[in-house]
Amino acid sequence: MSGGDPSKQSAEEALRESEYRYRNLFQAMAASFWELDFTPVGGMLRGLRKQGIADFAAYFADNPAFVRQMMHVTRVIDVNDQTVALFGNGDKAELLQPLDVYWPEESNHVYAASVLAAVSGRPSYATETKLRKLNGEVFDALFTACFAPEAVANGKLLIGVIDISERVRAQAMLRQVQAEFAHEARVSMLGELTASIAHEVNQPLAAIATNASAGLRWLNRPEPNLDEVRVLTQRIIADAQRAADIISRVRAMAGHKAPESAPISINSVVEEATLFLAHELESHSVALTLQLAKDLPPVLADRIQLQQVVVNLAVNAVQAMSQTPTKRRRLALCTGLHDGRVHVAIEDTGPGIDAAHQPRLFESFFTTKSNGMGMGLPICRSILETYGGAISARNAESGGAVFSFTLPAAH
Repeated sequence: MSGGDPSKQSAEEALRESEYRYRNLFQAMAASFWELDFTPVGGMLRGLRKQGIADFAAYFADNPAFVRQMMHVTRVIDVNDQTVALFGNGDKAELLQPLDVYWPEESNHVYAASVLAAVSGRPSYATETKLRKLNGEVFDALFTACFAPEAVANGKLLIGVIDISERVRAQAMLRQVQAEFAHEARVSMLGELTASIAHEVNQPLAAIATNASAGLRWLNRPEPNLDEVRVLTQRIIADAQRAADIISRVRAMAGHKAPESAPISINSVVEEATLFLAHELESHSVALTLQLAKDLPPVLADRIQLQQVVVNLAVNAVQAMSQTPTKRRRLALCTGLHDGRVHVAIEDTGPGIDAAHQPRLFESFFTTKSNGMGMGLPICRSILETYGGAISARNAESGGAVFSFTLPAAH
């Protein structure tokens, strides 16, 4: 008798070799890999369909307890050595538990999204989230799930986890350093604009003094004119509030506080920034033109940081015109809307941008000023990119430079 069907034996041997290679790869990978059994989850989803529930995403969002239950019935079948090192205490058997042990509440939405990806037929799903080790420590992780059709049909799922805690910490430190640089640049810029601030504050103070003197004269008359005194007193109150508003703006711009995103009008930001520029424009004999488009949608950003961007770019433009004949010194601040993005342009009549400098304008520590630090433009770019914006520079056809930036409209 023969020893059996040779083709069947060959197929079985190929299957064993394939399984052997898979296991070797599974164990050898530097990432954490898990094999899960989510068969009970399929039964739970079929139960929802029988109840007439078709929108799983909405149901998961409204029923977090159901999501936790799906995690609880998802069991860990196998893990590789990297998983034991990352999640456990050296004992692989300890890790073969329901999945909810490793899933903090704040990451429920990620598990729900992975289930939705699986049932919608997507080949894979990946995102950053937080996971929990057996000792309770929560860490930042890159989570991936692969939905091979044959595996999903058998209720099996392969997921990968990479610890990205160090990268997240480095990014947080980078953001903090950028914030520190932005603050120092803001304070440095305020130092340059001290004369402008003093000039602006002196105007309401002088008006207060003048109105107060006039009020005393009306009171000292043989028959005091109380109506005139009342009008003058109201003017004094208005000028005092104006001075207080100026100081408030200066303190806000110099304040070392975390940025706060909110829907804001870009036109109001530009108009407020010009108040800081008044003396700078006057001392350099620069004529200012505002071309502000009407009915612009708001942008989602921090008001003080956007003021810093506009003031920084405008001051650069004013200083660039120092060698331009006085009659030709003009600064234009323009706003508009293009392709769903709010656009701001700062155009001067200076010498323009040297072609050799163009590629390096936004590099850190690159400057064409003898006393410059080369941080102003990089900080402007960093601020704008934080809110999904972009900045660019070009030479105007009529001469001079145009620095422009865009921000997505807030809906």
